[in-house]
Amino acid sequence: MGKELLRLFQDRKDQVGDFQVVGAMRRNGLSSPIESPPKPRDLKEVLDSLLPDVLIDVSSPNYESGEPSTSAYLEAFKRGIHVITANKAPLALHFVDLMGESLKRNVKLMFQATVMSGVPSINLKRVLPASHFISVEGILNGTSNYILTKMYQGISLRDALRDAQELGYAEPDPKLDLNGFDAAAKITILSNVYLNSGATIKDVTFDGIQDLSLDYLLKCREKGLKPKLVATASRSELKVSVVPLDSSHPLYGIDGVNNGLLLRTDLEDILISGPGAGPRRAAYGVLSDLVLLKDSLPKFS
Repeated sequence: MGKELLRLFQDRKDQVGDFQVVGAMRRNGLSSPIESPPKPRDLKEVLDSLLPDVLIDVSSPNYESGEPSTSAYLEAFKRGIHVITANKAPLALHFVDLMGESLKRNVKLMFQATVMSGVPSINLKRVLPASHFISVEGILNGTSNYILTKMYQGISLRDALRDAQELGYAEPDPKLDLNGFDAAAKITILSNVYLNSGATIKDVTFDGIQDLSLDYLLKCREKGLKPKLVATASRSELKVSVVPLDSSHPLYGIDGVNNGLLLRTDLEDILISGPGAGPRRAAYGVLSDLVLLKDSLPKFS
């Protein structure tokens, strides 16, 4: 995803401005400038020597501890450095602590790319002031939704999964997509954003699609129902489960690799949808945060 982000910086330079990437921290060290070979460096030393305005995290999630990203964010905050992340794990595990520390240090922690990539699932809240959010529902995992769509058409789970892998919609090891864990991480983040839940992923009850039979899908179809892996957050529950939806439900028509988010408020229900996966789409989520950050701070205006 890092390469796609660099391409987007270049492709959208006229629209978003000229951002200077001063270095890239990889597993084997720091490249600064980014074209140079990596050299072993301590993160604290890197932050002190480069003094970036923003730290961007596009690393893989570690759901055991959130490290090394969680510690990296805290070190950045101490130095007045803003953080933009596409990494779900630190927020799914430590949302309240990380947001509290960023507020304490008067810096921004932005994370649109963690849920639905560039579709504004997180940043939508910016344009809904004074709304009272009652609940959040979503189809938040494109892999499982693609497989369920294919099964609804009469294809077995095994064949649908193989198809998804061949098309690049599923990882070689799709466990976290199929068992509901990925959606659980995302609904944890959304519940904190919209409901101030204070939840971590450990508070989510989740189940997935891994044990669904084709026969079950076809029987639901006969009844006019469409099973979907739905993540739900309200004041009383936080869960991910397969739900047979009828055609009146707003998420009924979210098929294929698309994601859908339904926000229920005291004034209205709001539905947004779009493709929620892919490196370029995730990179756009990061880029959108970066532009919003630049536009919100006098320093960058």
